[in-house]
Amino acid sequence: MKGPKALLAAGAAVIALSAGTANAAVVIDFGTGFGGAGGTVNIGANVTGSGIFIDTVTIIGAPVNNGVFDVEGAGVCGDAVGGCGLLSFDKNLNTITIVGSIPALGILAPVNLLSGDLSGGVSVLINNGVTGSLTLAGRDAKARELLLAIGLSPTQPFAFTGFATAVNGTGQGSPYTAISTDITNTAVPEPGSMALLGTGLLGLARAARRRFAKQA
Repeated sequence: MKGPKALLAAGAAVIALSAGTANAAVVIDFGTGFGGAGGTVNIGANVTGSGIFIDTVTIIGAPVNNGVFDVEGAGVCGDAVGGCGLLSFDKNLNTITIVGSIPALGILAPVNLLSGDLSGGVSVLINNGVTGSLTLAGRDAKARELLLAIGLSPTQPFAFTGFATAVNGTGQGSPYTAISTDITNTAVPEPGSMALLGTGLLGLARAARRRFAKQA
């Protein structure tokens, strides 16, 4: 492949690579960790969760500070030092939040580490009186302090998927006590990045036409 097509293809590859690798691979995973069982999951006319323990966050692919960090907060949980952050969600209100602090990343006071919606849906996998299990999905934003601490733009959007499993020892059904929770967030391209990609490709095409018109 020679001429303007080769130039355009090479430029497109560079722009796509830079846009795709900037933030898209970053994953922020909140989980129960050492928190243990705690918090309530209600499965009925509405589906809600409140006071669910979040004790760890795992960061992968960020520009800085990748690793596993302790999440602390108001939850009196299995982590005797600093407590646990707290997850809440409400299907009818279309909301999900995680409130807590991450001292190792300089977030010393509890903040909304995650705030988002349930636009991807709430699915009830099990509701048999003894065990309840849910999956959740949607879009969310992270605390400014958290994103800056890992080298991302404070406006970086994320999409999440997660699950919550819970038990009721009495076999009476909902409400259940949450025992295992995982909320995995993946960074998604910002609209500005997509616009930049389109503008860059258009510029490359125009430059290629001018260059090869002069050579003709």
